[in-house]
Amino acid sequence: MKNESLKNSTFNIEESIVDSSGKTIASGSKKNLSLRTGNQEEYVSRFKVINPKLWSIETPYLHTLKTVLRSGGKIVDTYETTFGIRTVRFDPNEGFFLNGKHLKIKGTADHQDHAGVGIAIPDALQEFRVKQLKVLGSNAIRTAHNPPSPELLDACDRLGMLVLDENRLMGINQEHFDCLERFMKRDRNHPSVVLWSLGNEEWGIESNIKGARVGTTMQAFAERFDSSRAFTAAISGDGITAPEW
Repeated sequence: MKNESLKNSTFNIEESIVDSSGKTIASGSKKNLSLRTGNQEEYVSRFKVINPKLWSIETPYLHTLKTVLRSGGKIVDTYETTFGIRTVRFDPNEGFFLNGKHLKIKGTADHQDHAGVGIAIPDALQEFRVKQLKVLGSNAIRTAHNPPSPELLDACDRLGMLVLDENRLMGINQEHFDCLERFMKRDRNHPSVVLWSLGNEEWGIESNIKGARVGTTMQAFAERFDSSRAFTAAISGDGITAPEW
């Protein structure tokens, strides 16, 4: 919450989780909170949901968190966050598990540009591409080589497509960290995202100690924003050519 008014404010936060039919399945509130003008604060809520319907590639069930901010008896702001409830796990010997069930990932590298429209892709075309990939037997997309448009992730959430969400630049200066933080905070509520990629084909730091240190530092930083998913990085192979796989 950020108080952008010209005076100190006292407010209540009201939250409710609704299922796809609009039924409230969990709720909570925080009352008599206060913020001085120009200040901001982060508030954390925890909800217990009994026997929720799980998101999967076969049944991509979505929930919505509705947040209402009241001050002086009036609603001053609202926000809706779409999300899915599911578990993901990678096992070094047995592979990937979604909701406790083994699933073989059949993925494709999906560059954002499209014939005829470049990267200015209409929302309907995002959905068309995901549907066609599913028809071809794909169940996962790597967002090569950069963070995707939110509309692509929305389509993957609705249609049941797994996503390897890819950051572009690898590095440990403040600009790299800021880009990584914004990217992860933007995308971490999407149930389709099951894996983070910290960067793509940084030839100068592949297969050497510098790359290992950069990757380790970036992962430690990234886990502040999401420790529920695994991390990887796209490596071209020999540091000279960059074949597409």
